[in-house]
Amino acid sequence: MATKNPIRLRRCLLAVLAASFAAAAGSTFAAGQQQAAIDVSAVAAHTDATAGLTVEQRLREELNVVMMDLIQSGAFGNTAPQQIAISIDSPPQKVSNLGLLVDSKGGGAGDGLHVLAVTPGGNAERMGLRAGDVLVALNGTQLSSADGAATLRNTVDTLPDGGRLDFNVRRDGRTTTVGGAATSMYLPAMHLSVGSGTALASNAGAREAAGSPQGTYGTGPAATSQGCGRISDFDVAPRGQGLHKATIIAIDNHVPGPHGSQSFQVPAGPHTLKVAEHIESRYFSFNDRQRNAQVGGGYKLVEVNVAPDTTYLVAARLNEDQRDNPANGAYWDPVVWKETPETCR
Repeated sequence: MATKNPIRLRRCLLAVLAASFAAAAGSTFAAGQQQAAIDVSAVAAHTDATAGLTVEQRLREELNVVMMDLIQSGAFGNTAPQQIAISIDSPPQKVSNLGLLVDSKGGGAGDGLHVLAVTPGGNAERMGLRAGDVLVALNGTQLSSADGAATLRNTVDTLPDGGRLDFNVRRDGRTTTVGGAATSMYLPAMHLSVGSGTALASNAGAREAAGSPQGTYGTGPAATSQGCGRISDFDVAPRGQGLHKATIIAIDNHVPGPHGSQSFQVPAGPHTLKVAEHIESRYFSFNDRQRNAQVGGGYKLVEVNVAPDTTYLVAARLNEDQRDNPANGAYWDPVVWKETPETCR
């Protein structure tokens, strides 16, 4: 199947399928970190090549392209194809889809973010943005500073459904305003298995994997006669509800693994989670030194009683009345903010 941009296709598909990729609009750096892609469309533009195919056929075609690209890039190292085993789990997630490519360095002049491209049919095009525009401000906040790309990204990340984006734009020497309501898409929970072998594919070569890449905790099997569930710190927490990214440090005093997993299979029943917060520093008046000086590393505990075939999402809740108080981590608490049915076996 021919595509105009197989690298972008691979990146977009992996962002959708892998739980380790951010759900909201993010930055992807390319060309020596000279450009930042602010959530270019969730699916690469190759409509003509897949016209007339069913959803399942389209997905198979796209996955074939991803696998070929990974093999050619050496991602599987020396692992024999018949030994490869990859399992990726992703909970339901909300994805912001601005569809905008900007120069993260603001053209080097500090005059705003230069639009390099917009995705056909995306939010940015619908709002009236086009290649060649210079984004001067968004919702009244200037984008001409060195952190303009981060400001754009954070604004999109925290915008509630139906929230409005208004851009001050310089176009053809004139200043104008374009904007509209931002829309998001919701992706279902997904489970992807590749291969039927027992070795976890690695660019370091073949290696034996004791557990599933989705993650387990402790040293024993997660499933029991009472069944199993999952605990996830995948960041889809709604910022509008004061919920932010968190990381699970330990489950029942065991470090879960493998490293980089964001969903951990556990036996049904009560569990104690040790959690770290990753709330953006812009929400506080105190500095990171005060924040990092907390006793015990700033970790906090939260209890969760896991029901069989249920996934629990963990987040850090910002306590508004204590947001300027770093003492003993008063500004936040770990919470299990959502639970969703998901088969565990």
